[in-house]
Amino acid sequence: MKKAKITELLFIGASLSILASCATTKVVENTDSSATIIEEEIPVVEKVRKEPKQISVQNTSNQQEIAFKELVDSLELKVSSRPKTVYSNKNFDSPYIVTVTGKDGPAKDLDITVSYPSSRTNDTITFNNIQLKTDSEGKITFKPEKSSFAVKSEVTFYPTPISSNSNIVQASYNAAVKAPYVVKSSYVTYPYGILYVYDFNEKGRPTTNNFTLLQSLRNAGVSVGNSPISDTSYFNKPVSELYAANHNIVGNMYNFLVIGSFKYAEPAVENAEKSTATVKLVADITCVDMKNGNVIYKTSFEESATDKTKWNAEQKCRKLLAEKATDAIIYGM
Repeated sequence: MKKAKITELLFIGASLSILASCATTKVVENTDSSATIIEEEIPVVEKVRKEPKQISVQNTSNQQEIAFKELVDSLELKVSSRPKTVYSNKNFDSPYIVTVTGKDGPAKDLDITVSYPSSRTNDTITFNNIQLKTDSEGKITFKPEKSSFAVKSEVTFYPTPISSNSNIVQASYNAAVKAPYVVKSSYVTYPYGILYVYDFNEKGRPTTNNFTLLQSLRNAGVSVGNSPISDTSYFNKPVSELYAANHNIVGNMYNFLVIGSFKYAEPAVENAEKSTATVKLVADITCVDMKNGNVIYKTSFEESATDKTKWNAEQKCRKLLAEKATDAIIYGM
């Protein structure tokens, strides 16, 4: 019995020893009673934060862009055939054929974007894009639908970008090839048209019919004459009134009526030191369908010229305007 008592005491002592090693014991005397209060401070176990392992992930998209740019930089696009100039509402006589060659020969099964004029409002041209794929010889063939409008522009062929990344898009554009896209107005064919176009002097008054534009259009193969209306007061009236006055005389004899003016954009500048003069003129052009009076095209543009005298500078400037107006009428009306 005595032996069992000793064993029990040893066990209690050992247990207390273990507790002492695990926790700090704080003894507080209670002044209100004879009892002793034992407070134990439980040790705080710190959490170990594990940093996530960095996993190396390949940027597939970036690798594709790098490969695409390397490919595009090695390409050569060449227009091997294109259609002739055609009139509006007429079929193109042949297609555009573009050959694409890479460092290993013909680039087959490559997506090529074709950008071509699809509509216009006066001098604003809208473009449409389509995608074609090169054949086994690295060629694409593009034949546009007949155009309902006249235009003097370009069709562009370039590798289709695989992303909207500006560097990729720019690389595609850098590889582009262009070809003329030219459609003449069907209005400038027989029976052609008439002109109500006047020159204005520096005071802003109409003087005479513009012979320079008349001659320029004739030189370009467009047979035109002056309007039978010589009253310049129509410049202050609606287009519909001038159309009606002409139509009452010529009826449907002509396709179109051009209403226009060549005016001073600003006073002439004469340089006495250099013995030169500079003239700046502005042309306003309105084209009307003589069948129905509809306005089919409007444009305005400026030119300037310098010569030894104001008269010479003015004539030179009027010629420049006439050439530009001729081009605008044939390819814009």
